[in-house]
Amino acid sequence: MPNITSVTNPAPGQEANTYRSPITPGDTQVQNVPDPSRVGRADARTDRQDTAKTDIPRRYDSYFQAFMQALRNSGSVSSVLAPFLFAQRGTLVTSGMTAGISQELAQFLQMLPADAEKLLTMLKGELSSSSRFSGPLFDALRAALRQNPSEGLQHSVLQFLKVFNDFSASSHIEQNVQRTIRQMSWFMPQRFGEALSGQLDQLSSLFSQGNRAGALGMLQSSVIPYMADYVAKVHDRGVARSLLSLLILDIARYANGSPQNLLQSFYQLLGYSSFQQQFGQMNSQELLQFLQENAASLQPEAEPIADQLAKLSARALRGEGGADCRQAFQALMDSVLVNQSVYMPLAHAMLPVEMDGRMMFSELWVDPDAENENGEAQANQMRLLLKFDIQDLGLFELVLTFRDGAVDASLQCPPHLGQFSELFSQKITSLAEQEGLHASSIRASPMTRPLAISEVFPKIFERMDSINVTV
Repeated sequence: MPNITSVTNPAPGQEANTYRSPITPGDTQVQNVPDPSRVGRADARTDRQDTAKTDIPRRYDSYFQAFMQALRNSGSVSSVLAPFLFAQRGTLVTSGMTAGISQELAQFLQMLPADAEKLLTMLKGELSSSSRFSGPLFDALRAALRQNPSEGLQHSVLQFLKVFNDFSASSHIEQNVQRTIRQMSWFMPQRFGEALSGQLDQLSSLFSQGNRAGALGMLQSSVIPYMADYVAKVHDRGVARSLLSLLILDIARYANGSPQNLLQSFYQLLGYSSFQQQFGQMNSQELLQFLQENAASLQPEAEPIADQLAKLSARALRGEGGADCRQAFQALMDSVLVNQSVYMPLAHAMLPVEMDGRMMFSELWVDPDAENENGEAQANQMRLLLKFDIQDLGLFELVLTFRDGAVDASLQCPPHLGQFSELFSQKITSLAEQEGLHASSIRASPMTRPLAISEVFPKIFERMDSINVTV
């Protein structure tokens, strides 16, 4: 046994065998437990992580850095999903694929054949659906902000947009609420789940009657107290309790998007002269009808290909199509979520089509307010990045910049097609001239590496110096 206290002299030959504590008072490698009530000494802990490090799953510096890391790791979905679709064309029976998802995939592939006119219609539909706030109401909001870019008006507009967004998504929130309650009943003991299912039936009836106030009152006075009492009695810390957190968020949005809150937030805007001139003569009923019409115009039109792709993705993520299918559609969902982030200042669209007997999967990013090389925004300037993977040919990347009737184009083609670079340049120049555009700079070259989105659109880094808002 080591002589820890060193009370006696060490045994002969054991002089060097003395115990030393592995922890010293000045050791900064020991990470202290954070205590906000006092100031502790410095240690090796850091709340900042370098954006170049990708082996750390959790980021602590900011949500924007987490977005940038996800953007870098997601890459292009065409590199994963396009080969999968190409392989399934004409071969719908795959090992591990259930009959249901095979049928969904067959229906999806039957929708893809398109000509130039249909492709243009699909592209317009994709880009229009990505623009959330459009119409006469939002044109008036933008015009007012251009005339009076004060901080007070900006705050009032943002508050109104938050309420309007919840109001226009009321039907979607109602579906979420019903689905979440139904899922909670699945993960509860039968005697508790049956009672919750009975409340769900009453709630669905109120939703179908359009009784918003009654449904909200039942959620706040019946469903939430019942679930809180259930968690307290059973000490459930599992799925049902996690779903309850999601339910509370949806209920908060449903309460915030009430017609009364919508009118109240809009009346805040009527205090400014620019809004008073346009909407000051309308009474409350006319204003509410006007806002409801604008909210209805935001509802996306039915898109058969997008709807079918969503159904196919849901089945694939449940594992019905095997590992390859799940991996492909997981990449698709990751791309969709990253490109719909609040930090993404670009419009994004995906187009899987079949033209001239070849499958093609395309991704498009558009910046309607592009900047020049000095980082200054210019009027009438737009930039887009188009990635398209063509069956049996490979991946192409096209960067287009439009300004004042002139167009710059840079095309990267697969390396084995490098000998046709000059022909590609001539074709792009001819197409630009046919549309009445001046082709100022047209380039085509073999691809050395795929372009990163942040390379083409450096404005993504604008929020790099934003305030840390993580909790």
